[in-house]
Order: sequence, then structure tokens, then C-alpha cells
Amino acid sequence: MGNSSEVLKRFASSKSKYFDLPDGEEMKVKYLYAEEVPNNFDGGKTILIRYHLEVNGVEQYWDRSSRSLAKQMAKISDGEFICIKRTGEKSKTEYFVRKAE
Repeated sequence: MGNSSEVLKRFASSKSKYFDLPDGEEMKVKYLYAEEVPNNFDGGKTILIRYHLEVNGVEQYWDRSSRSLAKQMAKISDGEFICIKRTGEKSKTEYFVRKAE
């Protein structure tokens, strides 16, 4: 499987304008900036933070409502490379962010 698996993951990721990270995985990306956007899943009644990330040279959106994540991201400057790790699934999902070395 090896190399083909990585090629397929990159292809699937590059065709979407939204960032997705499977459970247990970590990815290095470039953090571009953040903005507030209406939540399309509740008709815009609530606000999400849309993180703009550069993933393999392609800008992708990462819409999140987590205040904990926002606190972590507030420590990151626009243009910095970060590592994002996901643990858990559905309502138990947590993201951990750190500056990339």
C-alpha cells in the first residue's frame, strides 16, 4: 500500500476546500488567518471560526465552534506553521495545536 495510500490521501484532500483530519492523525499545515462566519448547519443562528490553512500548497477552510481550540489558536501568529492533532470522534473530538518545529 505505502506510497499509493499517501498519493490518494493528497488527491482527496486537494479536491476539497475544507480541511479534514482523521481520528488519531496529526498534520503540519500553514495557518493563514481566521474569521467569523455564520454556521450553515443551524441557518446562521450561531457563529463559527473559519481557520484558513494552507495544506500541501492549497488553501482550505477549517470551520470550528470550539472555544478551547480558539484559545490554542490565539497563541499562533498568521503565517506560522502548526501541527494539528485530532483525537476522538463525533462529540468527543478534541484538537491539539502546537507550533511546528
